[in-house]
Amino acid sequence: MLRMILPLVIGLLYTECLAAGYVRFNGVFYKNFAEEKTYDDARQTCTADGGLLAMPKDSATNTFIRDLAGVEDRWLGLNDINNEGQFVYEDGQTLESSGYNNWLPGEPNDHGGDEDCVHFIGSGHGWNDAPCSIAKGFICQLSVALGDPCTDYVALDEPSRSAGSVASPGDQLRCDSGLRTQWYRFVSPAGGEIPTNCSLLAPSSCSTVGPVWMKGSLPIISDGEATRQACRRSLNTGDCEANCWEIRVKQCPWTPEPFYVYLLGPTPGCDEAYCAGTEVPCPPGQSSENYGFTPGCSANFPDITTNPRLTDGTEPYEVVLFCDFDPPPWNNLTFEVFWVADNSPIFEDELVNGETRSVLIQDDLIAGMGKTITCKVRGRYISGGAPGVLEISNEFYAGVKILTPDILIEEGGEAKNIQFQPTLPLVCTEISTIWGIECELSIQIVFKTVDFSADRICEGSLPEAVQETCSLHFNKDTWTGVIEFPVKAVSDCIADGSKRMKIGFNPFSADSAPLWDKYQIGDVFVTTRNNDPDGDVVCKSTGDPHYTTFDGRYYHIYQAGTFTLMKHRLLPIEIQTRMKMCGAGSVACNCGVAIRAGNEVFIITKCKDGVERFSYSTGSWVQFESSLATLVQHHGPVGQDTRFYYKNGGDQYLVYFPTGSWMDIRVIGALKNYLNIYFYPSADDYGKTIGLCGTFDGDDRNDGLHADLVTVSPIGYDHDITNSAFVTSWKLPDDENLFTGSLDPSPFPLDERQYCECSRDGAHQEVSCNSSYAFNCQWKSASARARPVVEQQNARRRRDTSYNDEVYDDDMFGFDYNEPVTPVAPPTWPAPNGMTEAEARAFCEGAMTGSPSGELCTSVLGDKIDLSSAAESCVVDIQATGDTTWAETAVETMETSCGGLLYKNTSFWASNTSETNNGTLTPPSFFYETVSCPGNCSQKGICEKGECVCQVGYEGPSCSIESDKPPDAFFIPKEGMCDINTRPCERTPVIGQNFLESESLTCSLQAAQVRLLSGGGVHVCFEIVSRE
Repeated sequence: MLRMILPLVIGLLYTECLAAGYVRFNGVFYKNFAEEKTYDDARQTCTADGGLLAMPKDSATNTFIRDLAGVEDRWLGLNDINNEGQFVYEDGQTLESSGYNNWLPGEPNDHGGDEDCVHFIGSGHGWNDAPCSIAKGFICQLSVALGDPCTDYVALDEPSRSAGSVASPGDQLRCDSGLRTQWYRFVSPAGGEIPTNCSLLAPSSCSTVGPVWMKGSLPIISDGEATRQACRRSLNTGDCEANCWEIRVKQCPWTPEPFYVYLLGPTPGCDEAYCAGTEVPCPPGQSSENYGFTPGCSANFPDITTNPRLTDGTEPYEVVLFCDFDPPPWNNLTFEVFWVADNSPIFEDELVNGETRSVLIQDDLIAGMGKTITCKVRGRYISGGAPGVLEISNEFYAGVKILTPDILIEEGGEAKNIQFQPTLPLVCTEISTIWGIECELSIQIVFKTVDFSADRICEGSLPEAVQETCSLHFNKDTWTGVIEFPVKAVSDCIADGSKRMKIGFNPFSADSAPLWDKYQIGDVFVTTRNNDPDGDVVCKSTGDPHYTTFDGRYYHIYQAGTFTLMKHRLLPIEIQTRMKMCGAGSVACNCGVAIRAGNEVFIITKCKDGVERFSYSTGSWVQFESSLATLVQHHGPVGQDTRFYYKNGGDQYLVYFPTGSWMDIRVIGALKNYLNIYFYPSADDYGKTIGLCGTFDGDDRNDGLHADLVTVSPIGYDHDITNSAFVTSWKLPDDENLFTGSLDPSPFPLDERQYCECSRDGAHQEVSCNSSYAFNCQWKSASARARPVVEQQNARRRRDTSYNDEVYDDDMFGFDYNEPVTPVAPPTWPAPNGMTEAEARAFCEGAMTGSPSGELCTSVLGDKIDLSSAAESCVVDIQATGDTTWAETAVETMETSCGGLLYKNTSFWASNTSETNNGTLTPPSFFYETVSCPGNCSQKGICEKGECVCQVGYEGPSCSIESDKPPDAFFIPKEGMCDINTRPCERTPVIGQNFLESESLTCSLQAAQVRLLSGGGVHVCFEIVSRE
């Protein structure tokens, strides 16, 4: 519901905010400016503070900005000025790649052809495009930087930044308006310092027409980080301080001499660029000690070509790099080799006596891990003079290459592989070999939130993506080539848009392999695309029965038999229902449901009208009302994450699938002899369902797809399609269905793959594995106080699925169609109970809107919830049967629609703005906790925190049991006999009615042990046993 471009750093990076009025949220500082300005002027104001216009890239940040702005409109840092329709954030990232937007309906529309800038409409809580020239308030943002500037910097080897590099009209001009904000070190031979004297700059110095210098002196080491001003020299006026803004600079200790690093943000405009150094290349035919730059240029240097080449290799117990080059045919030269990692020097070597290979040993190579390494070679005469031209080798990345730095996965889609490739081998130390320590390496995976919304914080929820393992293990033979592991999107059943997160890796711990010890693999960004529809998407089979497909097609079937309600095209998931005639034979009702998940089948049935049992006390046969029977069958290996639960004293059953789909099955009717069935799909079902529930693809016109998967019959809305070709195609043979145990076993359980959530708290990594890659917050709330079905628990514990005490008589699973011999006339008004159509409609609508859940749903959702079909079904059911308890079904149907809409659409979730939760959203669990109670408490109680508080004289989960009415125990299956050779004989089901689910409930059994005597007689020994 697995909860993954390069990381973007936005604005100036501060550990504490330099400007007043900013508030911090998720590591970023924000400030609300009420003063109205044009987009460009607002942008300049943010730049003056060292930041950018605010860029909400996730729902939590968007919500925070909305709350910061209140009901006022505010400019955001997003526009399509350069390319119509391609919106780009102020930091250069495209809107599309961010995976998030909050456009208002119909936006962006570029009304009038000049709406290129984006603003937040406070009253509508969404985004709109508008002309950049109009004035609005705005919000700026600054970010936080961590690490040591003297080591965590970017080295820039760009000689064209020299004050002596003067541009001419027509030249490509340098522009730093898109510069990423961070610490920089200038390492080109032109010089490593930003000029502090504007007089050194020509109008077009530094290869731009807006050269930027630093106002103020350079600090010394003891000054630490110093704040200075960067100023642009104007091309038109020559003003050296045409525009100034704050930067930071620090001198770092180093041998042989210190160097400077600068904290730089993007320049306010273009073409403007930071200058660095003042030296220029030597004239043609000259070289210098300064790598061919002034000063000290000389014509006395060896003019040679060496063609340096960099390769990797091994020497005993270590990994090394080789720099080989071609020497000239004479031997009056020495060669200097400079090893550089990401433009920063890591080792220097001098070769004499004809040597043509420089070796970077492992101790020096460690400094270049995770960086791009080159070797640079130049020669000089032994007799003296200037060195020759510096030649550069091929690049070599030392470490682990991320081959999939940014991947997209879809809810309900296939897993995608994250791929990486080590470029150097795994070699361990001599001492570890002597000690017999295996040369191995382990990688620990950890999730890092980027989309800070974390919208779902219902207990137990997963991140947006999960992977199959949290640790990867390698030896020297497997640490090679392309390595990959799968990641799958979490199906969360919430219409929450696309999300972004990072999959990271803990630093390696490899004491026996020093090259890799403490190495850190870069992060992988993962975008999870949401495929959950935001409407009322539930397949319903309710009443007598009325069907609603996933895509909203509403129809009726009055036909007995066994039918395929829903079948997954790819996975072994299938729902079959049984209908028998009811209501004097004019309509049908659901009397049973069989649910397949992999090789596990769960059967709930009451399709037998009654059963006869012989009474030994009276010596005659007694007719008993049939009781609801449940059965769990295994037809092969089963997993652990399909869950069967019951609640409300057995009047409700819940089924959860590893895909995130779930079912709600309600036992209904005055005699509790029929079922209402609701199936809540996940994104993993989208486009993959067939059966009476339809195709679930957003198009209700093809919901009439036949079982041949080719023919499609149109289904009229609110039509009776009994005995139609569509319905008949999904009718199953009486002896070939899940109820009779007919199915093709799957070779593997439905949930055989392990998916893990990995998190880190300091040095401790916590790993939580589950066979499900889905989580559903609505299920979490709906299943509160539910209990596991005992048959499933016990079936999974035992090895022999036949040796158990969950026994029932075969006739309890019988099927009485009750089809009338002659057709029954359609029902008419008045109903069998005397109600007119108007009275029935008023009763149904009153039951819905007058219930606690109805009052809440209509007040919160308004016209977003359609109650007409539920009300109409109730009216039709009363007309056919005269049973007003069908109103409970209408209330239940309304609750499924209401709950689904509340949970799917996060706009109905509560905002948690506490300091620790950073504005995350919490699901509307209040719906199940306060107003949704079983059977609306049978109108004999009130609903409090999801439980019924019954009136005096009534008990039970739905207040349907009279307190003074004792339970009726009808019979014990298998005539009360138990053979210890075929079952444990430790427990037995008792068939009856009016059992109250209570911890104080006890039962007394008279156990009799029967022994055959040698003479042919029997000996019976009785024992009274009590069980709670």
